[in-house]
Amino acid sequence: MKRIFYLLAMMTLLSAPQAFAQEGGEGHELEFQRYDSSYFEKNNSGMKDEKSYLVLTDQEQFDKVFGPAARAGKNTFLPPDTFETKIIVATIKRGSMRRYSDVTVTEKGGVLTVSYTATDDKPGSATYRVPLILAVDKGEYDEVVFMENGERAGAVKLR
Repeated sequence: MKRIFYLLAMMTLLSAPQAFAQEGGEGHELEFQRYDSSYFEKNNSGMKDEKSYLVLTDQEQFDKVFGPAARAGKNTFLPPDTFETKIIVATIKRGSMRRYSDVTVTEKGGVLTVSYTATDDKPGSATYRVPLILAVDKGEYDEVVFMENGERAGAVKLR
C-alpha cells in the first residue's frame, strides 16, 4: 500500500510544474512557420516608420504589404489556405540590413509574445526593409507583443 501511495505522490509532483506552466506560469510555446525569406515589403505599403509591427488576418491585408520575392533555390510561400487556420504576425525594420534569430512564439493569458534576437549591420548608403514574417495558429488573442533582444519593442491590440 505504501508503494502505491509513493507512486501517486511522485506522479503528482512530476506533473505539477507542467500544469503550472500551462495555467499561469511562463506561458506555453507555440509552433510557427517563417516566411520572411520569400517576401519583401512593397513600395506602396504606406508604412514609413523605422519599424512596423503587424497582425494580418486575411490574404488581402497580406498582399497590400508584402509581395513575393522569388529567388534561386528554395522559396517558401504562404499556402493558399493559410488564413483559414493561421494569422500572420510580422515586424519590418527599415534602414540597415538586419538578421533575425532565436525566434520563439509563446502564449499566456491571451497575449501572444513574439521574441527574437535582431542583429543589424553597420549603416551604409543602402536602405533595406527587412521583415520577420511568422504564421501562427489562430487563437483567442487580445494582444501580440514583440520582444526584441529581450526588450518590449512593440505591440498590437487585437480587441
